[in-house]
Amino acid sequence: MGQPRHIVIGAGIVGTMTAWALARRGLPVTVIDRLPGPAELCSRANAGIVSIGHASAWAGPDALPQLLRAMAGRNPGVKLTAPFDPALWRWGTTFLRNCTGAAQARNTARMMRLAETARAALPDMAQELGLDALIRFEGGLYLHNSTAEIDAHDDGRLTRIDPDWLADNDPLLAEAGFAGGFLSPMDAAGNCHEVTRAAAKALAAKHGVQFRYNSAVTGFTQAHGKITGVNLADETLPAAQVILAAGIETPDLARPLGFAPDIYPVKGYSGTWEVRDPSRLPRHPYIDEAAMLAVASYGGVLRVTAIAEFAGRDRTLREDRTKVLTDYVAARFGDAVSDAPPVLWTGLRPSTPHGPPFLGRVKAYDNLWVNAGHGQLGWTLSAGCGALLADAITGAASGPREVSAPARWLAPL
Repeated sequence: MGQPRHIVIGAGIVGTMTAWALARRGLPVTVIDRLPGPAELCSRANAGIVSIGHASAWAGPDALPQLLRAMAGRNPGVKLTAPFDPALWRWGTTFLRNCTGAAQARNTARMMRLAETARAALPDMAQELGLDALIRFEGGLYLHNSTAEIDAHDDGRLTRIDPDWLADNDPLLAEAGFAGGFLSPMDAAGNCHEVTRAAAKALAAKHGVQFRYNSAVTGFTQAHGKITGVNLADETLPAAQVILAAGIETPDLARPLGFAPDIYPVKGYSGTWEVRDPSRLPRHPYIDEAAMLAVASYGGVLRVTAIAEFAGRDRTLREDRTKVLTDYVAARFGDAVSDAPPVLWTGLRPSTPHGPPFLGRVKAYDNLWVNAGHGQLGWTLSAGCGALLADAITGAASGPREVSAPARWLAPL
């Protein structure tokens, strides 16, 4: 059967960064994924913005009116299309309990500690694996249409900017008529799918990480409070440690083991356009806070993402949703992109009701860990979560704690 290895289940950006953090500590690592390659689900066509400036918990007093407008069909960024989904009701009950100001402050502080750790780790990963050219570390913008909106969102955490700043630093956004907003100098941008694929290739070449694609997990073998093996269709891989990093599929893997992380799939949409004239695109990635869209360009493409839709596990590309993206690009960037049709995509963001991911050891097992539930911040938090989990597995004491969402079954970091 071979020697036990550290087995990461899930080859998205979170699983791949977990593999990187373990491998750089000299540990033997195998990554398993049921799909043909890395980053084929939520990591495939997301915004690609390392958005430290958006590392905050959604659950809070402001979320309640947003959800009420969504139920009435009057919220452009939030859609509710599976209102009777039992999983949504279970998730929503905990979400509502976290909609107090105190809970939001606590959960946001956890996410900020994670985000700062992740942003420090990301350049190290890029340099070590030779991926520097794939990530642009130039900050990101959060833009509003009025001074009143800017005042309402000014918590002193980010650098406030005005139209004059935009005119000097990103003239195309000044031309778009934004009243200003905020600069997050720690933000970055890069194609998450491309980075994950390149990282997997480098990890295999430099650290001997094994990637097993087209390999669905069928179960686990156990003994004396440990996971001793991970079962595939025709073999069992002996396990030293097991890390569940499978996004929305993490509860499916965990349920036979006696627990189920409260992770709900929040559906998002993106469009990717070939760039014809890069000079007609903004320099910085940005969030249009009024339109609730994220915009970034990298590698010769423009990526625009939008909408948080509660639709269960439905991945249907709805035309009324994608029209939001195509209309925005036609109005703002029609002269910058080619006439070729965009590549439209939808993915399911694995979201906890608290905001932070589940990160830590499963109490019932000495060697089973979870790194899942990052919502829209998987790319943002991935390097930091991987580093913190690898430290915990190896007994290192560095890095912040109190970063995970809480759960009865979890010994959280």
